[in-house]
Amino acid sequence: MSVESQDDISSCDVQFELCSEYIRSLRSLGLELIEERFSDDGLSGATLERPALLRLLEVVRSRGIDRLVIYRLDRLTRNLRHFTTLFEELKNNDVELDVATAPETGAAALDTLMRNILASFSEFERDLAATRIAESRAHLKSHGRRIAGATPFGYNADPRTKQLVVCAEKAEAIRRMFTLADQGLPPSAIAAFGNAQGWVMGSGNPWTARQELAILTNHTYAGMVEHQNSFYAGCHQALIDRELYYRVQDRIAGRRTAAPRKNANRVTRPWVLRGILICENCGKPMGTHTVRFGPVVRLYYRCRSTAGGREACKGVMINAGEVEMAVLKEIGADMRMVSREQAARAKEALRSVSYNAAERTLKFVRIEPPGQSS
Repeated sequence: MSVESQDDISSCDVQFELCSEYIRSLRSLGLELIEERFSDDGLSGATLERPALLRLLEVVRSRGIDRLVIYRLDRLTRNLRHFTTLFEELKNNDVELDVATAPETGAAALDTLMRNILASFSEFERDLAATRIAESRAHLKSHGRRIAGATPFGYNADPRTKQLVVCAEKAEAIRRMFTLADQGLPPSAIAAFGNAQGWVMGSGNPWTARQELAILTNHTYAGMVEHQNSFYAGCHQALIDRELYYRVQDRIAGRRTAAPRKNANRVTRPWVLRGILICENCGKPMGTHTVRFGPVVRLYYRCRSTAGGREACKGVMINAGEVEMAVLKEIGADMRMVSREQAARAKEALRSVSYNAAERTLKFVRIEPPGQSS
């Protein structure tokens, strides 16, 4: 097993040569090197479903070898349970296991214990590396950095940094799409217009209403990145301003006529500002609102006030992640993720947060500590 690495020792060819030298050093014991080798280049040791490993097990079960030599224990597997299974398989078929970097591990009980300890460390090392990668990815995304994924139409990916770079010709098409949507044209009409203008997708296929809807609901074009159902300012250049983006989202949401499936948009994360976010236009609390686009659920706060029999304030809707991050920054809370503790802290620190949709500003009314009120 080997995955791509800057370390030459990770090369299966190098490992094979080292194991071959180890076997030649034991010729006095009657060991002979067979020509067949079992290398799973580029495949993770976290799984047993590896072609060369499966082929090796077939040879073991047919009693085709007497001894198996590996460079290091984690080259066989990085899972303790898998190691136990493989070791029992070798033992039941009278195949000895030699580790070239630890030749002192023999067949005694203490040696078996040492092998299990080494296997445990291999699994720990793998899990630790996975955790660090996940933490690094979360940190980068929370700071607006792009990690991976398909490059949105209108951008190119920088070959070195992988960050988004504006493609001038396609960017102009994106701006025209959002302008048309803001004027009330449905996605199907915009797709037909794009095909007539000769706008070419990356795949070369003609535009469809579904693809157009995916463009119009993509927060990337407003300069944002998404992480754990929250939105952050991205490091890339926005193609449209956020006011235009939110107006288009409001139009799309208002055009939806089908009743959502039960629990289709159920959100498990807490709504930090539920009950304290106020629409400054009507003075009533703003409700929560979710919109599903395929597997993605986007979260908003929206004015739904019907007090006095009047309609809710039109166009008063704001992205939940954006306003929550602003509030958490205001009260000095951790902005990396949303939690119930943060929601409780916001309600302890703030009596209300007023949102002015026209100016897109927030006004905070704090709860004064006991003994400090006038």
